[in-house]
Amino acid sequence: MRSPRPPTVPGVVRPQLQGPGVLRRRYVRRAPGAPLEALAPGARVEPVSTETAAAPAPTRGGLLASGRLVPLFIGLLMACQLALLVPAIAPLRVVVRILAFGVSLLLLALVRGRSLKHPARPFILGAMAVTALNFFHPGTSSPLAGLVQLGIQLSIIAPLLWVTRLSIDGKTFRSTLALLFLFNVASATVGVLQVYFPGRFQPPVSQVVQGLGEGYVRSLEFETASGERVFRPMGLTDTPGGAATGGFYAVLLGGGFLLSSRRGLVRVLAAGGILIGLLCVYLCQVRATFVTLGVCLLAMAGVLALSGRLMRMVALLAVVGGAAVGAFGWAVTVGGSAVTARWSTLLEGRPEDVYQQNRGGFVTRTFEHLLPEFPLGAGLGRYGMANAYFGDNSDREYPALWAEVQWTAWVYDGGFLVVALYPLAMLATLWWVFRVARRKDDTGDEFWLWGSVIFAYNLGALALTFSYAFFLSQTGMEFWLLNAALFGAMAHAKTVHAHRR
Repeated sequence: MRSPRPPTVPGVVRPQLQGPGVLRRRYVRRAPGAPLEALAPGARVEPVSTETAAAPAPTRGGLLASGRLVPLFIGLLMACQLALLVPAIAPLRVVVRILAFGVSLLLLALVRGRSLKHPARPFILGAMAVTALNFFHPGTSSPLAGLVQLGIQLSIIAPLLWVTRLSIDGKTFRSTLALLFLFNVASATVGVLQVYFPGRFQPPVSQVVQGLGEGYVRSLEFETASGERVFRPMGLTDTPGGAATGGFYAVLLGGGFLLSSRRGLVRVLAAGGILIGLLCVYLCQVRATFVTLGVCLLAMAGVLALSGRLMRMVALLAVVGGAAVGAFGWAVTVGGSAVTARWSTLLEGRPEDVYQQNRGGFVTRTFEHLLPEFPLGAGLGRYGMANAYFGDNSDREYPALWAEVQWTAWVYDGGFLVVALYPLAMLATLWWVFRVARRKDDTGDEFWLWGSVIFAYNLGALALTFSYAFFLSQTGMEFWLLNAALFGAMAHAKTVHAHRR
């Protein structure tokens, strides 16, 4: 006996059988979770890219909803840094320095959507809240300087919020890293040329450095093998020794492209970037950067070994080790005995003693004297760029302060609470990226490899907080931007079908 046919509801079309071969009709699903759509006979299925599938329609968001905004923002950071080297822009120096921070704040307001829950977000927002409360500290003698410093701090962490609202795919993430790699290789190359051709590629020295006295400025020079006195390579910065940062990232990111690319030309470019980066670091004679770079490379190799990727680890160590030996001989040939004398000091005593005699003293003073003196912070606008341009130091009770290392700045910003919360945000980020680097399964975008690179990058950033104020400049902004971009790209990859990646 047949079962009764369900009643027909007016205006409702009964679902038809769907599937390939049914009545010789073809069906397609145009987006994850979307219903099957029947195609007309002979109709052609247009391929849908990863970015198109996951990103909002252009009419709904446009550029402000696209992952392309991330490499464009990196390009803006580079343009601002290059603009500072043009003497004609000197009268607008303050505007140029603030532009990148202002655009980051603007994007925080303009990019719509809900931010992804990055592991560092609760800690970093807590540190920011404590810093904001420190505006009402009696030590905030200049409200304008306090607001400027608050804006700088917010703009540095802002990418953690607005970048994770965007639709970023693996290709966009790699493009962002490629931009950073090429720019830092260019900075390291210019730094080397400044030693080869004294005075020819030399930008004006920063007025801040000149204001520290002639004796200090002379200490930043050295005598080359040809007998000429030159500044330590500045690269695409206006600070003697500043090219060491370009060399650092050229080596670190070059290692990632060396292991990830299957094209010979990219591998040659990556190996060349590693060689030039190491040569630049040697000529800059910034020992803290060199030691930090060594720790980062060993960390990357260690993660590769723990993940069972031994061949890649061997390739990384072989290329970097060979480049390190060759670059040192090259640096001695160019820089002469000054290079040998500078680097030999690393072997004169125990590493902790060498550090204590240099940057270690600032860290010791921070915890032994400054933290007990400012347990809840020292007020805003009393140090750094905010004080230099907008501060009011006429009150003798609350004079200007100096932050040589990041830990000192954290004490000034909020005392014990910021000293605890901000490093916890970094550790949470470090742990998440370590887990990414250990992944066995992958979406095809090799996020595990870039997780290894970003893990080493993050570890280096944590180490550099003991050497200078890392999170008071564009380098700190780049830290949160890269980590947010990796987080967003992985979240995007999980929502896209495998055949569309």
